[in-house]
Amino acid sequence: MSTLHETLSSLMSDRDWLILRSIDEYRYLLTRQIARLHFDLAAGAKTIPRTANLTLGRLRELGLVRELDRRIGGVRAGSSGKVWQLTETANRLLSWRDGETPAQRLRAIEPGATFLEHTLAVAEVVLDLNDAAAAHDVAVSRVELEPAAWRPYLNRSGATVRLKPDLALVTTSGGYQDAWFFEVDRATEPPGRIVRKCLQYQDYRHTGHEQAQTGVFPAVVWVVPSLRRRDQLRGRLREESGIDGRLFTVITPADLGELITLGAADFNTRIRDQDGGPDAPA
Repeated sequence: MSTLHETLSSLMSDRDWLILRSIDEYRYLLTRQIARLHFDLAAGAKTIPRTANLTLGRLRELGLVRELDRRIGGVRAGSSGKVWQLTETANRLLSWRDGETPAQRLRAIEPGATFLEHTLAVAEVVLDLNDAAAAHDVAVSRVELEPAAWRPYLNRSGATVRLKPDLALVTTSGGYQDAWFFEVDRATEPPGRIVRKCLQYQDYRHTGHEQAQTGVFPAVVWVVPSLRRRDQLRGRLREESGIDGRLFTVITPADLGELITLGAADFNTRIRDQDGGPDAPA
């Protein structure tokens, strides 16, 4: 097997390795997302660089990546709508390069639509965060995706449960560090479920575990797809007497740059001022 790995390794460029690492980290990526990560594609650009398509085609021929049958955006999306996954060969190749045993075998299965679209949406938020950080002179560090972002803890009944953020990270701006938990909402869940997840965050904060590890409890941000959804969730969280509004922020992707530049507290103060005072939703 090592001979196969050595042969494949000799055919790989530095960028090829980075592409495999990215797909491994996010589990699934669109061609467009890979082009944003590794081929300098701008966020709003519609045409995929030819080199990106050629590179992915070559990695597919080497048996290292596979296309899912499902395309995001349908046939009209073209190559940008292709979704890529690592093969078991790539999984073993990366483990061989790291000197590790593969943690688990990758199966070539088609994920459910809801799971896939959410996974891709999380990747999109990370890409948008990186773009916003670069535009606003903010440094992003300690990025944790699922399951690395999950936090096990003992609930009030003494049972071990897991808080499952979609994303955890730290930003640095103007000499200040901010810690964040991000939830990527696709407007598919009823507001009551969002409230229950917020209450779980408060339960976890009450344990003091995160504060003992890092010194602070991260701000919790819900990234939603539309202004209508944003206003719906802000209003619902404001109505809930058991919700500590200082902990939660609801935004659209367009607000990411301002949020990570100001920090959650100053951002929410500005939103309350714009919306009409202290009783306005954060």
